[in-house]
Amino acid sequence: MTGRGGRIGVIGAAGQLGEAVTRAFAGGDVVMTVRRDPRHGQLLLDLGEPASIRAALDEAKPGVLVLAAAMCHVDGCEQDPATCGTVNVEGTRAVAGWAARHDARVVFFSTDHVFDGTAPISGEDDAVNPLNAYARSKVAGERILRELLPERHVILRTAWLYGPDRARRNFALRLVDRLRAGERVPVPSDQWGAPTYTADLAAATRFVVERDIAGTFHATGPELVDRVSLAQRIAARFGVDARGIVPTATADLRQPARRPLRVALRCDRLAALGAPAFRRIDAGLEELHAWVTGDGRQ
Repeated sequence: MTGRGGRIGVIGAAGQLGEAVTRAFAGGDVVMTVRRDPRHGQLLLDLGEPASIRAALDEAKPGVLVLAAAMCHVDGCEQDPATCGTVNVEGTRAVAGWAARHDARVVFFSTDHVFDGTAPISGEDDAVNPLNAYARSKVAGERILRELLPERHVILRTAWLYGPDRARRNFALRLVDRLRAGERVPVPSDQWGAPTYTADLAAATRFVVERDIAGTFHATGPELVDRVSLAQRIAARFGVDARGIVPTATADLRQPARRPLRVALRCDRLAALGAPAFRRIDAGLEELHAWVTGDGRQ
C-alpha cells in the first residue's frame, strides 16, 4: 500500500501537529489514533503501551503511518528520561516493527535539537550531537527507522512549531495568554531557531507521502529568529502588551535540559523536490490570529 492509494494512520491526531496532518489529508482514507478519550471513529493508541499499538494498528491496517505523537516536553524528558525512552524510542520501535511486518511506511517527525548548534547551518547528512534527553530519543528513533524500514521511511526534522491548537500548547498561544493575564514572561534572549507553521509541515507531509518519497529532510520555516524578537512579533500581531516580555539569558533560566542556542537547518533538499513553500513568520501569525478570532479556515 502506498500514499497514493493506501489508508493513512495519524498517530497522535489530537495534538497540534496531528490535527494539522489530519486536515492536510482531508478527503482521503484517514484513521486517527489518540492516547486518551477517543471520539467517534478514533482508535486508542498509547506509544508507551506496546499492546495498544498492536491492537490499534491491527484494526486500522494503515499503509502509511504518520507518527505525530511523542513526549516532546524537553524539560519533562530531561527529568523523566525513562518515560521519554519508553514513548519516543520503544514506541517508535513498535510502530516501525509493525510497519516492517505489514509492508507499510512511516513518517517520523524529528527535531533541530539533534544538532548542538555550533555549525552555522546544518544539512541532513551532517553529524548529529544531541545535548538533551529529548533530542537523544529522537536520534534513536531516526536510527530505528533507518534500520527497520530502510526504503520505507521519511524523517522530517523541524523546529519551533506553532499553529492552531485548541489546547493552546505552543509558544505563541501560551505567550499571548500569559501576557493578557498580566504576567511577566521570561523569554530566552540567546536562543535562535526557525518557527514553523504546523499547516506547512502537514502540507509537506502530504507531499512526500503522495510521492512515495523516502529519506531524511529538513522542514522548517524560512526565517531564523531569536525568541525575544519572535515574542515581540507575536505580541504585536495579537495586540497584547509586550512589556511583560522579559529577555533572559538561557543560563539564568535554569532549565533542566540543555539547549542548543542557535540551530539553522538547510532545507533545500525538500524544496528541490518541489514541496510547497513554508510561510514566513508574519504570514503564519496572521493566519493563527484569524483562527483565534474565528475568521480563519482552520
